[in-house]
Amino acid sequence: MEEQGGGAKIVLAVLGVLLLLVITPIILFLGGGDSEEPDPYAPCVIEGTPIGKGNDGESTVKIPEQYREAVEKSADTAGLPVGIIAAQIQQESGWNPKAVSPVGARGIAQFMPGTWEEWGNGKDPFDPFAGLDAQGRYMKYLGDTIADLASNEKEKIQFTLAAYNAGAGNVQKYGGIPPFEETRHYVEIIMGNAQMDYSSTCEAPGGFDFGDLTADEWAHPMPNSRLTSPFGPRACPLASCAGMPFLLKHEGIDLAGSDPYFYAPTDMKITYASIGNIDKLYGSYGNYIFAQMTEAPYLVFEFHEAQDNSLLVKTGDVVKKGTPLGKPGATGNSSGIHVHFQINNPKTSVFDRPAINNGKTYDPVPILRQQKVNIQ
Repeated sequence: MEEQGGGAKIVLAVLGVLLLLVITPIILFLGGGDSEEPDPYAPCVIEGTPIGKGNDGESTVKIPEQYREAVEKSADTAGLPVGIIAAQIQQESGWNPKAVSPVGARGIAQFMPGTWEEWGNGKDPFDPFAGLDAQGRYMKYLGDTIADLASNEKEKIQFTLAAYNAGAGNVQKYGGIPPFEETRHYVEIIMGNAQMDYSSTCEAPGGFDFGDLTADEWAHPMPNSRLTSPFGPRACPLASCAGMPFLLKHEGIDLAGSDPYFYAPTDMKITYASIGNIDKLYGSYGNYIFAQMTEAPYLVFEFHEAQDNSLLVKTGDVVKKGTPLGKPGATGNSSGIHVHFQINNPKTSVFDRPAINNGKTYDPVPILRQQKVNIQ
């Protein structure tokens, strides 16, 4: 009897294994239907928080499901990233197909009547699908018109947006984005929203002209800070900028906040650390640091206006991401305690001695956001 009982147990065990082999694939198959592919056009997420915001400042934005296919087709026709078309529609109408502007622009893409007459194919301007179709064809036309002016993909996107806002003739006249405040703001807001609202990877549309930058998590140059002065044209930050016109174009960003230190955003070599108030650039830069990434694309960083006697690194040091470099201060051409953070093209920068950089600089915000650093 004991031998027979043992045989029965073996048979039951074999049946149990067979049943498990049959049922498991079924369970996996049924459960697989609940999983969803990540949405590549979802808002950028940094440190677990979606950065994109809706018009109400609270809800995250997204491409309305009923328009997703039409937006993708429009972007494909235009030869532009989906995020650019989506951000443009968000800016123009907030996805409202019945929108009418104070100047008479109509529909989801806000075509003026004359332009719609040419590009609307005789359809209803309030038909959102006709509007998205026309948007793709019109943006393709504008992109082709200004293509010869652009030296890279990012510029082509920017110039196409500028042509949409100010006319292709003005882009051609000025050889790029016209010096109109409305147009500059329009391009900036679309590029920023495409990266923040419609790119789950936080990638900047068009990339960067300095080469590939591997998406990674950099350290914040100054945690718990706020952006007090952005990159680009600005009002004079001092009582007077007489004799100092260079102060009217900000080559970096200023960060101010409660953190006592500023930090290396990534692994880098200190190529020059200033030597206090005897340094020849102290009157302009205060206490400052030049550094270069230790890996491609070897971007050059500058940190200015550090507190006196606060620099924690010296020329030649190689530091890791997140290393404290010094304390924010109000030295040099400064109107308050902060750190100036700047990113330069390594091919055009002088960064191994006291020298004012006359090379190409980049807006740090899109770069930092792509590297999962939240700048607000």
